[in-house]
Amino acid sequence: MEEKHPELVYNVREIASIRELVEDSCEMYADNIAFLFHDKEGKEITEISYSRTGKDVRYFATYLCSLGLHEKKVAVIGRNSYPWALTYLAVCCGVGVIVPLDRDLHGDQIADLLRDAGAAAIVYDTDKAAQMEQVSFDGVKISFEDVPDCIAKGRDLCRAGDCSYEKNIPDPYALGVLLYTSGTTGISKGVMLSQHNICSDIVNVCRQIHVYQSDRCLSILPLHHTFECMAGFLTFLYSGASIAYNASLRTLMQDLKLFRPTGLIAVPLVLETFYHAIVKKYKKLRGGDFVLKTQMALARATGSYAARRRIFGAVHEAMGGRLRIFLIGAAPVRPEVCNAFELFGYPVYIGYGLTETSPVCLVHNDRYRRSDDVGYPIAGLRAKIVDSDEDGVGELAVKGPNVMLGYYHDPQATAQVMHDGWFYTGDLAKKKPNGAYQICGRIKSMIVLKNGKKVFPEELEQFLGQAPCVEECMVYGEEENDTCVLTAVVYPNESYLQAAAALLRQDASQPEEEQTSANMLHDQLMQAVQRVNERFPAYKSIRRVKIRTEPFVMTSTRKIKRNLPENRMGEELS
Repeated sequence: MEEKHPELVYNVREIASIRELVEDSCEMYADNIAFLFHDKEGKEITEISYSRTGKDVRYFATYLCSLGLHEKKVAVIGRNSYPWALTYLAVCCGVGVIVPLDRDLHGDQIADLLRDAGAAAIVYDTDKAAQMEQVSFDGVKISFEDVPDCIAKGRDLCRAGDCSYEKNIPDPYALGVLLYTSGTTGISKGVMLSQHNICSDIVNVCRQIHVYQSDRCLSILPLHHTFECMAGFLTFLYSGASIAYNASLRTLMQDLKLFRPTGLIAVPLVLETFYHAIVKKYKKLRGGDFVLKTQMALARATGSYAARRRIFGAVHEAMGGRLRIFLIGAAPVRPEVCNAFELFGYPVYIGYGLTETSPVCLVHNDRYRRSDDVGYPIAGLRAKIVDSDEDGVGELAVKGPNVMLGYYHDPQATAQVMHDGWFYTGDLAKKKPNGAYQICGRIKSMIVLKNGKKVFPEELEQFLGQAPCVEECMVYGEEENDTCVLTAVVYPNESYLQAAAALLRQDASQPEEEQTSANMLHDQLMQAVQRVNERFPAYKSIRRVKIRTEPFVMTSTRKIKRNLPENRMGEELS
């Protein structure tokens, strides 16, 4: 059965292209601050107005066209920064097709994707200069460091009468953005999105989550990922708000105080890191556990976010004092962490999407939020569950203006996921009685037992991950004696790593202190597994536990790459 979007909440302006977004915003919000960033020392803050942004976009696009890049593909790679954002906007507004690349790629991987995309140019971070020298590429190379000079040259061209920007108006319904996925189970595919795909997603999300001109996003997720690009960059630009750039996760707390954002686009790991830091801070206080429980009970007794912010005033001050919402996606969120932040006075919006859907499909809104689901389809999107089992779990399929054009140079792969305009996500989901959706896991990661029973490892991982000693975990099936044994691989959090090392090297000569901590970790892990096994049916029981002292290999959005054999390695615990 299909599900349509809920009642719209806000009236917003329609846009068909990123050029329209930029030109409208730069005119409507000319004096507003669009971008903020600090120098390498973290001392001096630079502010870029919407008016200046509009001019820089025009000048940079004009310069790129003067290099013969009109209607060509231009790649961009590097840290979140104004040159990255400017490159994206300039190419989309008046050049051709933008190709954002993962900033963590190695030289040969960069070369392969440039070749696959047919890119004619790449604009790259200054920090990647040495790497780019090794990349085999015959096209135009421009460093972030050179972007100001390129803008100046473009300005001179415009003043001399160059009207290429005015004439080069990209088709909003044609290929505008080429994104390469970094999935957990497969090879990267080039996802073709039009500007209209992306803009429809922006507009329809803003119908359900209001972004104010006074809002400010601290951009912390990599911009090449479509979640950050759409939600933490283009949506704020569309709304006349500002975007601040975080130097690195190491300076996150300092940057929260420096830029005082109102919103964060984040993956669950960021939220959990904040949560653990808050709990740790309380534990250092005399009677801290009691204080925290008391404050959370008081917060629970009031439905007012204003009152909750007063109760947890110290937490809010440590996070800049203006932070009002979290938008979380890319992976499941532990309900207890989500609920804790609601009590701290932070509304947590959970969303679901894929690169192929620009990306947001399902999301909470200003009228509805729950920790155990991902909300309703956005406006203009239809959703349905296909081939559901007795529990109502089946593949999620969606249809709407934000669905991709297809996979680049791969019509066969496109045909596998597109049927009559419906995109089959490859994700398992079920619809709650209230119409909201729960995501159960990936079809490719689903474990089918010999008796036909299905196990979704994500649901086991979510509960196992609640144990204080667990940082990350992965559940998979191991074939043994014609049966499938569910195995959990655990990477302990930082405070337990020494205990983990001691556990793995236990011997008779081991100091008593090390042996004690090792035994304590062993008992905690076994108890955590037992709690999981008691919660789920017997066929979903975890029968084997491995522990590792090296982090899992992950994607740029902090999802474990399940297909890598090294992520299944660890020392088995008895």
